[in-house]
Amino acid sequence: MSKFAVLTLFVVSSAFASTPNIDVVYGTDNRMDLYQVTNALHKTLAQSTAGMIPVNQMKKSAAPNTFELINFKTLGQAENICQGEAFVDQPVAPICSGFLVGPDLLVTAGHCYKSFATPEQVCKSFAWVFDYNKKTPGADPTKNMSLNNIYLCKSIVEAQMSNTVDFSIIRLDRKVVGRAPLKFRDSGKVANSTELVVIGHPTGLPTKVSPNGKITKNTEPTTISTTLDTFHGNSGSAVFDAKTGMVEGILIQGKTDYRPSIASNPDSCMVVNKCDETAKNCAAGNEGGTIANGEVVLRIDLIAAKIKKALSAK
Repeated sequence: MSKFAVLTLFVVSSAFASTPNIDVVYGTDNRMDLYQVTNALHKTLAQSTAGMIPVNQMKKSAAPNTFELINFKTLGQAENICQGEAFVDQPVAPICSGFLVGPDLLVTAGHCYKSFATPEQVCKSFAWVFDYNKKTPGADPTKNMSLNNIYLCKSIVEAQMSNTVDFSIIRLDRKVVGRAPLKFRDSGKVANSTELVVIGHPTGLPTKVSPNGKITKNTEPTTISTTLDTFHGNSGSAVFDAKTGMVEGILIQGKTDYRPSIASNPDSCMVVNKCDETAKNCAAGNEGGTIANGEVVLRIDLIAAKIKKALSAK
């Protein structure tokens, strides 16, 4: 996942070239579309995750109470991704990911709102959309989006943004129907051996479930470092204990997502950055600072009291 400053909408580049397929991040690329997921727990957890999509990209469909996306691009068009890369022809739309923690309460990364000069305007300009996914190989998630899956931001309960504390708690315009709020850790510390799974919208794609994440550093007071395969657009994604489904944290930051396919030509089409399973030896170069040990996850127990306070508010 790129630095949290990457929040502008995707742009088109016409520079495409032939390149070998490099579709891995930390070892093997674990990202899966929903129809590829066989773990029943992970499929259930995905129902309570959402994508943050501009309201002006939605218009009413012919069918009653449905919407469709307009003016969207494919991943290849938006990021100048080389043909042959994973998901290159899929549509991109969400700029951030989030997850349900109460009947009308959603959590995401702080920078999804605080990176902009007027967070309140962001609240008005973006909707939270559930089920933006591919349930079958041929499904088009941009069509026939049910109104029951689209929620507006009523208010920002609280938002903070820094390298180590980065979260937003959002009040939606109404209670979410047909989806269970997720359980989250409110005390204690995740075990070093815990296998992680992240669910969200990497690079604005339809929902991707990415399991087999490992913890590479668990000594920082506010964050965990991991080998989760995440990208910008995953900001705000719930990071789960893969076995219990407990939310352990919020994806907030990570290494460079893509690199030029021809190292000597920065205008060549882009391929996924590859690192080894220890978060080292990255094709785009090793990066220091908070992302030196991989993708950064905010410990959710740090904001558990704030979430509970918001849940109890009338």
